[in-house]
Amino acid sequence: MDKKTFWATKSPLAEFHAIVFDHPSFGGPFRMVANQFQEVTLDGFVHAPAPMSINPPDLKGDSQPKLSMTFPRQVVGRAFKRQLRLIQASGSREPISVVYSVYLGVTAGAQVVWRFYVGDDGGVNFSKDAVTIKASDDNPMRRQVAPIYTPDVFTGLELI
Repeated sequence: MDKKTFWATKSPLAEFHAIVFDHPSFGGPFRMVANQFQEVTLDGFVHAPAPMSINPPDLKGDSQPKLSMTFPRQVVGRAFKRQLRLIQASGSREPISVVYSVYLGVTAGAQVVWRFYVGDDGGVNFSKDAVTIKASDDNPMRRQVAPIYTPDVFTGLELI
Protein backbone atom coordinates (compact mmCIF):
# COMPACT_ATOMS: atom_id res chain seq x y z
CA MET A 1 0.00 0.00 0.00
CA ASP A 2 1.44 3.37 -0.99
CA LYS A 3 1.18 6.61 1.04
CA LYS A 4 -1.64 8.04 -1.06
CA THR A 5 -3.82 4.96 -0.56
CA PHE A 6 -2.98 4.77 3.15
CA TRP A 7 -4.04 8.36 3.90
CA ALA A 8 -7.13 8.11 1.68
CA THR A 9 -8.39 4.94 3.39
CA LYS A 10 -10.67 5.25 6.41
CA SER A 11 -9.83 3.13 9.40
CA PRO A 12 -11.97 -0.04 9.62
CA LEU A 13 -12.06 0.25 13.42
CA ALA A 14 -15.29 1.28 15.14
CA GLU A 15 -15.14 4.90 16.28
CA PHE A 16 -17.17 6.24 19.23
CA HIS A 17 -17.36 9.85 20.38
CA ALA A 18 -18.58 9.98 23.99
CA ILE A 19 -19.71 13.03 25.96
CA VAL A 20 -20.18 12.98 29.73
CA PHE A 21 -21.84 15.91 31.55
CA ASP A 22 -21.47 16.08 35.31
CA HIS A 23 -22.47 18.47 38.08
CA PRO A 24 -23.02 18.02 41.83
CA SER A 25 -26.74 18.84 41.36
CA PHE A 26 -27.26 16.00 38.89
CA GLY A 27 -28.25 12.57 40.20
CA GLY A 28 -25.19 11.21 38.41
CA PRO A 29 -23.21 11.78 35.24
CA PHE A 30 -25.19 12.25 32.03
CA ARG A 31 -23.47 9.96 29.46
CA MET A 32 -24.08 10.08 25.69
CA VAL A 33 -22.47 8.62 22.62
CA ALA A 34 -22.64 10.41 19.29
CA ASN A 35 -24.68 9.21 16.33
CA GLN A 36 -25.37 5.64 17.40
CA PHE A 37 -28.65 3.73 17.20
CA GLN A 38 -28.41 1.81 20.47
CA GLU A 39 -26.76 2.08 23.87
CA VAL A 40 -22.99 1.51 23.91
CA THR A 41 -20.91 0.39 26.90
CA LEU A 42 -17.65 2.36 27.06
CA ASP A 43 -15.20 1.94 29.95
CA GLY A 44 -17.84 -0.11 31.76
CA PHE A 45 -20.50 2.65 31.66
CA VAL A 46 -23.60 2.64 29.48
CA HIS A 47 -23.85 5.66 27.17
CA ALA A 48 -27.20 6.67 25.70
CA PRO A 49 -27.30 7.22 21.93
CA ALA A 50 -27.94 10.79 20.79
CA PRO A 51 -27.68 12.52 17.44
CA MET A 52 -25.14 15.32 17.75
CA SER A 53 -22.64 17.37 15.86
CA ILE A 54 -19.29 17.83 17.61
CA ASN A 55 -16.66 20.40 16.70
CA PRO A 56 -13.57 19.00 18.43
CA PRO A 57 -10.99 21.33 19.93
CA ASP A 58 -8.42 22.79 17.60
CA LEU A 59 -5.00 21.44 18.49
CA LYS A 60 -3.11 23.90 16.30
CA GLY A 61 -1.91 27.26 17.46
CA ASP A 62 -1.79 28.83 20.89
CA SER A 63 -5.52 29.40 21.26
CA GLN A 64 -7.48 28.04 24.20
CA PRO A 65 -9.07 24.64 23.41
CA LYS A 66 -12.84 24.93 22.97
CA LEU A 67 -15.47 22.30 22.31
CA SER A 68 -18.79 22.97 20.61
CA MET A 69 -21.66 20.50 20.43
CA THR A 70 -25.05 20.79 18.77
CA PHE A 71 -27.99 18.53 19.58
CA PRO A 72 -31.46 18.43 17.97
CA ARG A 73 -33.81 20.20 20.37
CA GLN A 74 -36.69 17.74 19.87
CA VAL A 75 -34.43 14.88 21.05
CA VAL A 76 -32.62 16.35 24.08
CA GLY A 77 -34.24 19.74 24.75
CA ARG A 78 -36.47 18.66 27.64
CA ALA A 79 -33.73 16.64 29.31
CA PHE A 80 -31.29 19.56 29.16
CA LYS A 81 -33.85 22.01 30.55
CA ARG A 82 -34.68 19.60 33.37
CA GLN A 83 -30.99 19.32 34.32
CA LEU A 84 -30.49 23.10 34.17
CA ARG A 85 -33.49 23.58 36.47
CA LEU A 86 -31.86 21.22 39.00
CA ILE A 87 -28.77 23.43 39.01
CA GLN A 88 -30.82 26.60 39.42
CA ALA A 89 -32.91 25.10 42.22
CA SER A 90 -29.82 24.01 44.16
CA GLY A 91 -28.25 27.47 43.91
CA SER A 92 -24.93 25.90 43.01
CA ARG A 93 -22.29 28.08 41.40
CA GLU A 94 -20.10 25.21 40.25
CA PRO A 95 -19.65 24.78 36.49
CA ILE A 96 -20.92 21.82 34.51
CA SER A 97 -17.96 19.63 33.63
CA VAL A 98 -17.77 18.00 30.21
CA VAL A 99 -15.53 15.06 29.31
CA TYR A 100 -15.13 14.39 25.58
CA SER A 101 -13.61 10.98 24.77
CA VAL A 102 -12.80 9.30 21.48
CA TYR A 103 -12.70 5.50 21.36
CA LEU A 104 -11.06 3.82 18.35
CA GLY A 105 -11.77 0.12 18.02
CA VAL A 106 -11.50 -0.62 21.75
CA THR A 107 -14.32 0.19 24.16
CA ALA A 108 -12.25 -0.49 27.29
CA GLY A 109 -10.19 2.70 27.13
CA ALA A 110 -10.39 6.01 25.31
CA GLN A 111 -7.56 6.97 23.01
CA VAL A 112 -8.18 10.71 23.44
CA VAL A 113 -9.78 12.46 26.44
CA TRP A 114 -10.46 16.18 26.90
CA ARG A 115 -11.87 17.80 30.04
CA PHE A 116 -13.87 21.01 29.69
CA TYR A 117 -16.25 23.28 31.60
CA VAL A 118 -19.43 24.83 30.28
CA GLY A 119 -19.11 28.61 30.36
CA ASP A 120 -21.31 30.85 32.45
CA ASP A 121 -22.20 33.22 29.64
CA GLY A 122 -23.61 31.56 26.54
CA GLY A 123 -22.50 28.07 27.53
CA VAL A 124 -25.90 26.50 26.78
CA ASN A 125 -28.06 28.06 24.06
CA PHE A 126 -31.52 26.96 22.99
CA SER A 127 -32.73 27.85 19.52
CA LYS A 128 -35.88 26.79 17.72
CA ASP A 129 -34.25 23.64 16.31
CA ALA A 130 -31.10 22.97 18.32
CA VAL A 131 -29.36 23.02 21.67
CA THR A 132 -25.79 24.29 21.42
CA ILE A 133 -23.25 23.79 24.18
CA LYS A 134 -19.91 25.57 24.23
CA ALA A 135 -17.21 24.52 26.65
CA SER A 136 -13.60 25.47 27.26
CA ASP A 137 -10.79 24.16 29.43
CA ASP A 138 -10.92 27.30 31.59
CA ASN A 139 -12.61 26.46 34.91
CA PRO A 140 -14.86 29.44 35.78
CA MET A 141 -14.48 28.66 39.48
CA ARG A 142 -10.79 29.57 39.28
CA ARG A 143 -11.21 32.85 37.43
CA GLN A 144 -11.11 36.18 39.23
CA VAL A 145 -9.87 34.66 42.45
CA ALA A 146 -7.54 36.97 44.34
CA PRO A 147 -5.61 36.16 47.51
CA ILE A 148 -7.20 37.17 50.79
CA TYR A 149 -5.21 40.04 52.27
CA THR A 150 -4.68 39.53 55.99
CA PRO A 151 -2.28 41.43 58.26
CA ASP A 152 -0.47 38.26 59.37
CA VAL A 153 0.55 37.47 55.77
CA PHE A 154 0.87 41.01 54.42
CA THR A 155 2.52 42.87 57.29
CA GLY A 156 2.22 46.27 55.59
CA LEU A 157 -1.52 46.23 56.29
CA GLU A 158 -0.91 46.64 60.04
CA LEU A 159 -0.19 50.33 59.55
CA ILE A 160 -3.56 50.99 57.94
